[in-house]
Order: sequence, then structure tokens, then C-alpha cells
Amino acid sequence: MSSMPSLRAALIPVLIALACASPASAAAPASTVPRPDAAPPTESQAAFDARMRWWREARFGMFVHWGLYSGAAGRWNGAPVKGSAEWIQRNAHVPSDEYARQMLPLFKPKPGFAREWARLAKRAGARYLVFTSKHHEGYALHDSAVSEFDAQDTVGRDLVREVVQAARAEGLKVGLYHSVIDWHHPAYPYRDFARLEQPLPHPLEKTAPADDPDYDRRANLKTYQDFLQAQVRELIEHYGPIDVLWWDYSNPGAEGETWRASELMAMVRAAQPGIVMNNRLYRSLGYDDPQGSLRWFDRAHGDFTTPEQAVPAQGVAGVDWEACLTMNGTWGYSALDHDWKSSRELIRTLVDTASKGGNLLLNIGPLADGSVPAESVQRMQAIGDWLRRNGDSIYASRANPLQPVEWGRITASGDGRLFLHVFERPANGELRLRLPGTRRARLLDGGAALEVRRDGEDVLIALPPRLPDADDSVIELRAQADA
Repeated sequence: MSSMPSLRAALIPVLIALACASPASAAAPASTVPRPDAAPPTESQAAFDARMRWWREARFGMFVHWGLYSGAAGRWNGAPVKGSAEWIQRNAHVPSDEYARQMLPLFKPKPGFAREWARLAKRAGARYLVFTSKHHEGYALHDSAVSEFDAQDTVGRDLVREVVQAARAEGLKVGLYHSVIDWHHPAYPYRDFARLEQPLPHPLEKTAPADDPDYDRRANLKTYQDFLQAQVRELIEHYGPIDVLWWDYSNPGAEGETWRASELMAMVRAAQPGIVMNNRLYRSLGYDDPQGSLRWFDRAHGDFTTPEQAVPAQGVAGVDWEACLTMNGTWGYSALDHDWKSSRELIRTLVDTASKGGNLLLNIGPLADGSVPAESVQRMQAIGDWLRRNGDSIYASRANPLQPVEWGRITASGDGRLFLHVFERPANGELRLRLPGTRRARLLDGGAALEVRRDGEDVLIALPPRLPDADDSVIELRAQADA
């Protein structure tokens, strides 16, 4: 993921501002961002919608960033290192051989870690789990025949297999994050892709010659792109059905056919016809312009787009998107980062995202042994408790079809119900909505009926003197004929 510093302070107005989303059908201004070339999809809209159905209905997934960097925990040689913990090799300017020498002995996955992750995701109400099969450091968690810098060769275990099997055992959809950046591989053309990362020196500069055409005669791989494709092929052919392939990441100047993207995507779809892929082989992160990441979306580049560390101001018609966020300021584990978002903020962020027609992929960063920080566990459990009471307002929900409201957010169901998410109780104790017809209202949690009356063109719902949920009290509103 990005090496940007924590954006929490900048995100609060976006995440919990009182003005909510415009309807997903709202027109979006034309993009001025040039789009890299890609062949248009040949899949029919009906087939695309069928393939995306589970993902659209899930609305909530758990992200996991875990690798050798987890053992560093934000420090190098005892000194704190600024920036995201998973970027510590680049941030501390550590040569690849030295990084491997120090980090490999610290990476000791405990038995049963994968089961703990999967059970936590299930407990939290997440419907899918996406984890890092390989991050920018180049360490692969699967058994790779084209590399010895992998879990099978260093810890004697295929960690991808363990996580995939654990996720399936809990009934979760499973996704693989895979980085196209690789700070360990000698043929990675880092000089060409400097815009993707931070200024030189690059970790490879002191450890291996670049552009060596014979770096791996055993596998007959001539370029870094050959290696990238070989590892992706292993992932999509050796672990059964994979539901999501989460690429990371591109920027203008290093995108698209830089990675032989069309070839990669065609290979993945041939092996996994039902898979869902993001568009990061072609596009950057979207943290600098989350709304723009939706406006310049092109389905030729992937199935959905991924604004990072931000929720867009509104949905865009015909665009599937997933906001990926951390609970604190870093993706990988850092013992130094204690700036945790509250459970309330995370619950409201999930609601905000759903109210605009998007998914939320919320990250945990386990320790080197796979243990999940207690702060992450507590927050995931709090989200799960809220979803058990109010999940009907999130799963398979649709974007707010009405005007913005000052007291919270609105989601909708396919059968015409509206879900009113009350963050702050209005001073007069009533919710006002412009809606035709007779309505019935009840608290979603517990089912208590609420008084509804009409005032001209408006419907007014009387709230109880005290809201039952301090984080988000949800009211189900039905047309009288459906009640």
C-alpha cells in the first residue's frame, strides 16, 4: 500500500461530515485524467452483474497486511522509522540482502494464526478476506517454484494455503493482494519505476545488477514481468477458487502494459472465470483524489476501483468501488502507532460507504507471528456486534436515493425499504423526509414501532427520547402496503 503518512485528520470531514452522499445516479463531471489504453471488455453487462453480485452484496471485507516487515514493527536497528510500517525497507534505505538477513529470523508464524484471522473476520461480520500474498518487499507467502524468497523455503509452510483454507472453512470469500513492485528481485527495473516509490537509493541498487537477462536460467524467465506472471499463475492455479485478485499498484508512467497488464488479466480470467479484480494494474491509489478515482474509472482496467484511506464524497453511477482504510495510520504492524480510530468512527465509516454504494475493506496488521493486535480485535468485534443488530441495513444495500440529511446517513434495500442511520438526534426529536405515501417505521434493533405522521409533502418520524445506539441507531422505513 501507499507510503503516505496518516491521513486521519484530513479524512474526518470526509468520513463523518454531516452532509451525506448524493444518490449514486448523480451525474459526475467528465474526467480530465488521461486513461491508459486497454481493450474494452467483451463480457455482457448481465454476465458482469452476475459475477459481481456477491461482492456488491458483501459491503464489508477484512484486509490483512502481513509479511517480513511485521517483525520490524516500525523500527530499524532499534530506531523509529517514519512512514508506513510495511514500507520500512525503503524508508530506512535497507539493501535487500541485509533486509532479508535481519527480517527472516523474526518471521515465525504461530500454529493456527490463519484460523484466528478467519474467525475474527467472521465475528466482525465481514463477508470476504483479502490478504497480502506478496507485498513490495518481494517476500511471497506461498510456495513459489520461481523463488526461494518465499514462505515454503524459509519457514517450511505454504502460508497462502493455510489462510485460503481457513477463510473457506468460515464461509468467507477469499482474495489475494499481490504487489507488482518487488524490492528483492534482481530484475525488477526500479530505475524505470522511480515514480512509484520514494527517491533513490533503491534497495536493489547495492545488492544486484538490474537488467540481467540471464538472472534465472532454471525457470527460463527473461524479464521481471515474466517472473511476475509466473508467480501470479502459481497463485491462481494451485489454491482452488480465488474470489478476488487485489493488484497493487500503478501510477502514470508505470502502469498498464508496463506490467503486461492485458496478458496478466487474461491469464487470471482464463484460470478463474468468476474472479473479481481491481484496476490497480492501470491506476494509482486515489488517496489524493478519491472522487476522481471513481470519475476516471474504466471497466477495461478492472472490475472495481479502490480509493485509499478515504471515502469519496458521493457514488458514481455504474462504478463499483471499495474504500480501503486502516484502523490507525499504517497498514503493516507498528508498535509505535497508537492513533487508533474509535469503534464509532469505523462503524460510521462503514455506513457512510454503504450509503454511497461502496464497499469497505478494513485493514488489520498482525504481528510477525500472526497475532492480531488487541486494539484491532476489539474494534472488529464492535463492528460485528453492531452488524448483528443492524446488518439488514448494510448487506445487499443500495445507495441513498434521497437528498442528504444532517442527522446521519440513508441506505436502501432492493425491496423498497429505507434505512435511516441516526448519528445525532435532532433537537426537535423528529426526522423529516420528503416522501410520498403512508409509511411505517420501526427500530431495526428490537423492532419497536415509531410514530409516523405527514406534514404536507414530508414524512415525520418521532424518535424515542434517547437513541438506543450511541454509534448509529437504525430505523427501518416501509411503505404502508409493504409493512
